[in-house]
Amino acid sequence: MGFLGVAYQMAVVAIPVAVGYALRRLSVMDELLDERLVALILDMLLPCAVLSSLLSVDTLPSRGELVEVMVLMLVAMAVSWAVSALAARLLRVPAEEGGAYRFAMMFGNVGFIGFPVVSSILGEEAMLDAVIASIPGNVVMFTVGAAMFARASSGGEGKREGLARSLLTPTMIASVLTLACALAGFRSFGVVGDAAHVIGQASTPCALLVTGSSIARYDLAEMLRGARSYVTAACRLVAVPLACATVLRALGPAVPSKVVAVIALVCAMPVATNGVLYSMRSGQGIVPMTRVTFLSVVGSVASIPLVCALLGIC
Repeated sequence: MGFLGVAYQMAVVAIPVAVGYALRRLSVMDELLDERLVALILDMLLPCAVLSSLLSVDTLPSRGELVEVMVLMLVAMAVSWAVSALAARLLRVPAEEGGAYRFAMMFGNVGFIGFPVVSSILGEEAMLDAVIASIPGNVVMFTVGAAMFARASSGGEGKREGLARSLLTPTMIASVLTLACALAGFRSFGVVGDAAHVIGQASTPCALLVTGSSIARYDLAEMLRGARSYVTAACRLVAVPLACATVLRALGPAVPSKVVAVIALVCAMPVATNGVLYSMRSGQGIVPMTRVTFLSVVGSVASIPLVCALLGIC
């Protein structure tokens, strides 16, 4: 797929986002509907899409290949952490906002936006690699990412309980189950699997509509302020995926180019929405977290085709 092809796919993704934005402005969608749709997507549609990813490949990868994808994703997370730490230092980020900026640069929205984009650009067969890669990525986000916003006064027991709740989500459980089935060489759920595939297909349009509706909540004038927010969004959307792909390719020709493409795309996603939730819960960096999330969602429409072109994915 060439640059124009990727741009076309991102335009296809952007139009439902714009529709969601318009529906919110027209009061067809509102806060309550968004909350219910998010619950439906996270608790039912995405888990079904994850489970049905096994059906998208003709032959399952070997156990070694699956482990390799997870290890390479951990390498990419380490690179993301290094880029975020260096950029935060260069930007002279205030201590009370450091967690927000570092989180924004390090963690992308893999499940909500990443899976649909990866399957649109690289094909449905790439969905399984994205699902496997998301497992270590989610674990790091729910642990290291959450800790970036943790107050010093927080009790250890509360942190452990919060971590358990973060990990025991339907999407995370479905991802682990998918990994277990793939490791066991099992890829057919019969009629249940076909039904999950049908249900899971609704995750993409619903997620994109909700994304557009959530953007409509923001005051545009407020969201477009702050030079640090623009630099942070650029790091998330361009610098991090390019750095990760460069390091992975430097590991040698044994690293499959397909896996590098999947991980680079996963790392090119807009800021994970968990960051806003973490910042609101801790009371730290709410404004910059919201700004960067907004800018990254809007900017990803142009940045993802650019990253694909620079890395030769398209």
